[in-house]
Amino acid sequence: MSDKYNFLREAIRHEVRKIQSPCFDEVLKILNMEIECLCREGLISFGSDYSLSGFGLECRVKEIFEKMGFEIIPGRDGMEDFVIKAPHVATAVTPIVLEVKSSRKPHIARDQLRQLDDWVFELSGEQKARKHGLGGGGGIDPLAIVSGGMITRKSKPVFHPTPHKGVMVFNGPLGLPFSQRTTDCIGPNEADFVDNRNFCIIPFDVLVSYFEEYSISTEVKNQFWSQIHSTAGLLSYEKVTQ
Repeated sequence: MSDKYNFLREAIRHEVRKIQSPCFDEVLKILNMEIECLCREGLISFGSDYSLSGFGLECRVKEIFEKMGFEIIPGRDGMEDFVIKAPHVATAVTPIVLEVKSSRKPHIARDQLRQLDDWVFELSGEQKARKHGLGGGGGIDPLAIVSGGMITRKSKPVFHPTPHKGVMVFNGPLGLPFSQRTTDCIGPNEADFVDNRNFCIIPFDVLVSYFEEYSISTEVKNQFWSQIHSTAGLLSYEKVTQ
């Protein structure tokens, strides 16, 4: 570690020592917030996109969506990474539940997809629909439980009260330049899982390509949003501007 980073480390240690019984979670939250702000201000470099993982990848993805003019907000603590609201002029108004994942392997793992499925399930109100139905009356609704929330005691079909679209940005295999990635990140065993849940999987290089095109024409934003919502499976890059 070079001297300039040793100085930074000592400065952090000096300030933390001033706090009585500092809480790990609070210190980490503050450090992460400040790192994210410094990245947004261009004072910290992310490095090569194809090598980004963890918190660095999350910050980079959030930065891209923000710079493209989307309203992206942090998800619930310990749950989904982000929620993105629909642009005002969009025809597809369903908000997005966004998970950001990376791996040294070329394919998304099933447990990563199941995690996204959990967040969409909860935010879309499916658990409430299955247990109580949406027909009013209060209390447990056995008919709603049996029908998976699709029929209530009043025998009316119901829908998710707050539907969300599940989206995952995936960066992998880590360390391999985008130009050398030739394998789809959805493995054959996961294709049906993704399709049945109407998930949109965005390879990180595809997201970067749309962002680069957005810098040329802001028309890309609405087309990109529409393509996300119409895609069940892998989102491919389709040039918008000519």
